[in-house]
Formats: sequence, C-alpha cells, structure tokens
Amino acid sequence: MNRLIVIAGLVVFFSVLLAPGLSVEPPAKARTAKAGHSSPWSKDAAAPTKRDGTAEMVEIARDSQGQFHLEVDVGGESVRFLVDTGADVVALTEDDAERLGLRPDPSEYRPMLQTASGTGLAAPVEIDRLTIGGRELTGVAAVVVPDLSVSLLGQSALRRLGSVTLQGDRLIIAG
Repeated sequence: MNRLIVIAGLVVFFSVLLAPGLSVEPPAKARTAKAGHSSPWSKDAAAPTKRDGTAEMVEIARDSQGQFHLEVDVGGESVRFLVDTGADVVALTEDDAERLGLRPDPSEYRPMLQTASGTGLAAPVEIDRLTIGGRELTGVAAVVVPDLSVSLLGQSALRRLGSVTLQGDRLIIAG
C-alpha cells in the first residue's frame, strides 16, 4: 500500500513539473504575426551549440521556481516563454499577442482549452515566423489566451525542433 502511495505521489509530482495540463484543439481559423529576426537568448539559456557538425542545441537552466524560460524571437519581437511540454500548442498572453500584431476578434474566442481548473477560452492564431536556437519555424499554430500570465512554448513549436530532454537542472532542445 505504501508503495502505491509513493508511486502515485511521484506521478503527480512529475505531471505537475513537466506537463501543467494545457491541451488545445488545433486552430481552425488563423491570423499571422509578421516576419522576424534571429533569436535573442535569455540570461539563463546557453547559445545554440553544434552537435555532430549540423544539429543545433539549446540548453536552458532551471530558474529559482524550478521552471524553464526562454526569450524567443517572434515576428521581430522578443517574447519570454515558459517551456511547457504538456501544452499542445504555443499559447500567447493577450499582451504578447497585441505586441505581435495578433488581435483576434472577440467572437473568435471559444472554449478550447482543457486545464486543471476546467475548460478555458482561447482564440486560434498562426505565428508567421518564430526563431529558436538558430532554427526558424514558419506557420506555427498558436492560441491567444485571456488572463494567461506568461506565454507558453508548446508542442506546435517543440515537436518541430527535435527532442526535448531534462538533464538535471537543464532542459535541452536538440534538433
């Protein structure tokens, strides 16, 4: 019985740590952000490094709250993201979306998020260009989420970059 409690506790711990539980339907209608430049790096992230002479890798240090943040170039604007491997798509705060020129009409917000506290509203958008670790991604599915406190770098971008692994206090994104 005690083993089951310990196992259940570990499952909950890692679920909270690595996958905060945001899942989203694919966007049906999209707006686009303007083209961007090369990516600036957060003070905690290492610059991209080459592996095997071709693949680029980004290493992000865990912050004092145990999370991984990264400054990403989105349409020529620097946006601070929380790396969220449990999010299906990139999720933007309304402030970040506004800075990027993504202004969904109020009628475009609909129930599409499954969070720990229930269903949430979001408006689907598309990011024209996003640059991470020297890799440029185009046509990235995203959503704008009311009352979101920090933009989330989700699977619509992460899966296109390659592997995402946790090694101690570092998150490594390798292509």
